[in-house]
Amino acid sequence: MTWKITNLTISAVLLAACTTPPTATIPPSPAVLNVSYSPYLARIQDALHTCAVQLPQSAIFFDQVPGAEQNFTNPDLVIWWGDPPPELDFAFPLNEDQLVVILNPENPKQALNQAELISLFSGRIERWTEIGTLDEQVKLWIFPENNLLSESFRKEVLDQGNFSRLASIAPSPQAMLEAVGAHPGAIGFLPRSWLSSDVQPVQIDPDLQLAVQKPLLALTHDEPRAGLNDLVACLQTGAGQAILAESYQITR
Repeated sequence: MTWKITNLTISAVLLAACTTPPTATIPPSPAVLNVSYSPYLARIQDALHTCAVQLPQSAIFFDQVPGAEQNFTNPDLVIWWGDPPPELDFAFPLNEDQLVVILNPENPKQALNQAELISLFSGRIERWTEIGTLDEQVKLWIFPENNLLSESFRKEVLDQGNFSRLASIAPSPQAMLEAVGAHPGAIGFLPRSWLSSDVQPVQIDPDLQLAVQKPLLALTHDEPRAGLNDLVACLQTGAGQAILAESYQITR
């Protein structure tokens, strides 16, 4: 009986020695995604962070780049305001936005036609009493030259006309809100997604409203691969889109 136990014990040791040890499972490396977006996009950072949390299999890096400085070569995904540039082949719609003309809440003017807008932003109208009742000097605010928002407004609203050289420059939509909200005679413009109670939007001609309606797009060089496809889907229909929909609502 003792011999048998010993023999079985030796056999078990020999069997264990010949058995291949289990191989440790190495988790796959996360897919690295580089995303670039404009600082003029409201809530996009919140939407991207929400999607990143829901996609732990991807390492997502964000880079905020003004449109005029955008490099289309390096990012895997570019979040873009406006008509798609020719540098990228694939464009996925996320939502829509619209440029709106804004005044200080003390200005009783409720509507401006295209001729008035051209005269105001070119500097030909210097006081509001020329087209209304507010006894204040017109204070123009625009975005920097070659900015997507300025170029779109100049093309669609001013019929390719130029801004007054006396116009003040707002470096961001938030700065535009603060500037127009601080001066009774101020006028400016910004995306509807940035509107707040600090300013009041004015009505413009229906055809102009349509012209300044612009898409919010996710742009890629190629058909999105697995990780990138998941991120685009989150921004289009998932939790990211739920955040964007709070700001990007077009009034038709």
